[in-house]
Amino acid sequence: MLERARELVEPYIGRAGVLGAYVVGSASRPFRDGFSDYDIEVVLEDDAFAAVPDAERHVFVMDEGPPRKVDHEFYLRPWSELAGLRDSTRDLDHYPFQHAMLLHDTDGRLEHLLAGLAAMPEETRRLRLRVHYLEYVSGTARAVRCGLREAPENARLVAGDALTALVKLLFVLHGSWASTRHWSTQELELLGVPGALLDQLGAALADPTEGAIRELTAAVQAHLEGHDWTDHKDRMALFRWAFLTPEGKGAFAEWAAR
Repeated sequence: MLERARELVEPYIGRAGVLGAYVVGSASRPFRDGFSDYDIEVVLEDDAFAAVPDAERHVFVMDEGPPRKVDHEFYLRPWSELAGLRDSTRDLDHYPFQHAMLLHDTDGRLEHLLAGLAAMPEETRRLRLRVHYLEYVSGTARAVRCGLREAPENARLVAGDALTALVKLLFVLHGSWASTRHWSTQELELLGVPGALLDQLGAALADPTEGAIRELTAAVQAHLEGHDWTDHKDRMALFRWAFLTPEGKGAFAEWAAR
């Protein structure tokens, strides 16, 4: 895979202002399949990027198949834009770099930057564990109430948000930024989340009944017991933190679903 990617990026290597290139996306992961394309990003000095026409900044190359699909794409970005992601609170601005495969690095700066983007600060992990856990328990309780009120559509909508929070909780628990949603289960399996827990999550998502959610919550609690986070054992303390402290209010404003 890397050999093909290096061949594809070769025309960019040596161009004025090119600092490096790397592969992201499913092509860089063990679950790559026949539908995966090569997502190649090329980083340039800011002034060199400014001189590149828009038509060359994002280029798709198709495989006519069958089936017809994208074979590879090039996405050019300026150094300042990539470096600016260090302060971003979006998973999408960090997760891809956890698994990026470096193809070229002119002076070593790119490797260092990608490593920094991939790392999750421990303080961020601490705050997000609290936020996503409370989102999950509050959301699932609300979904159950919607079901009791015979509002199944509302129950599914609310449960969807709550289970998205659970997915984020599981990623953060394992020290990872949350992946793109279309690869969530594959990435969680690679992190060591039990398949039975993921199956229960899927069952609750398909039909968020009180019984399915109760079983899922029991499995979540058991999974949390095997890790180094114990804040979930005192929910009232977490709720007081969220509603009454500046830190908790700020964490929810920053990390909770909007």
